[in-house]
Amino acid sequence: MSESPHIPVLPREVIDLLQKTESPEPLWFLDGTAGEGGHSKLILQTFPNAKLILIDRDSVMLERAKKEILSVIGSLDRVHPFQMNFSEVDKELLDSVDCPGLDGALVDLGVSLFHFLHSGRGFTFKNDEPLDMRLEPQVGRKTAADVVNYSTVLHLKKVFWEYGEERWALKVANNIVQTRQKKKFATNTELVKLVETSIPRKFWPKESHPATKIFQALRIEVNEELLHAEKGIRVLSDLLKVGGVLACISFHSLEDRIVKWTFRDLKTTEHFDILTKKPILPTDTEIRENRASRSAKLRGIQKIDPILKPRWER
Repeated sequence: MSESPHIPVLPREVIDLLQKTESPEPLWFLDGTAGEGGHSKLILQTFPNAKLILIDRDSVMLERAKKEILSVIGSLDRVHPFQMNFSEVDKELLDSVDCPGLDGALVDLGVSLFHFLHSGRGFTFKNDEPLDMRLEPQVGRKTAADVVNYSTVLHLKKVFWEYGEERWALKVANNIVQTRQKKKFATNTELVKLVETSIPRKFWPKESHPATKIFQALRIEVNEELLHAEKGIRVLSDLLKVGGVLACISFHSLEDRIVKWTFRDLKTTEHFDILTKKPILPTDTEIRENRASRSAKLRGIQKIDPILKPRWER
């Protein structure tokens, strides 16, 4: 199966934000969600003397990112890869690579297109795959099949409504429970067919598959994505040097809400300045060239000296 070339989302805008770092010579950056390595290679190209801490919870993606960086940069000498969740990064990890603090950090909260097209873990609607959806398949936590087959009706409804904002949450949950009494769900296509029959066709969305919100909700539940998002933002913001920048890309309203509220809280309770009054959105040109960018939103904050004002106010 051939793979389409990876195109990082909002590449120029991400670099523009990270270049607002106030370090005279930025030396340390962190990519908290390495993915396909698209943003990482841009950071290394933009800051030729800087080192990069490369983080991804999925070992497959971490290897893909390293391969992409190597193909473009020609070396991994400036790269320090770690397989872990970005919410688990701490000062001890920075100390292990002699990093005194971060000049900039990026978190791309979206799931890579690779997971949908090539991972074989049931993220897609097209291929018949095991209903897994774990971003860390080697970790023994629950799969999407476990959630579907063993959760109560009320829990399924809660997951579909809170994480997918699906108006048909209760009906889908009821139909799942009735169906699994005869046969447990094992594949993504089995769940797709149930959702398609649960939602009246006249209410199917025009630009997406009717199971999109259900699959999003299951993925978030399985991987605890929203919990890690808020925790990770707070962890990384604490590891920034004064003048350091944290940039976050989100892809749906639940993620963006967490980013926005956490940034506001950091501005109120800590020493941070919000760099993006409103989220930065992809241009029409980028959306035409990279359909995956259409729902992306970029926000940024900067750690400031509690005594000095930000440089643009001095």
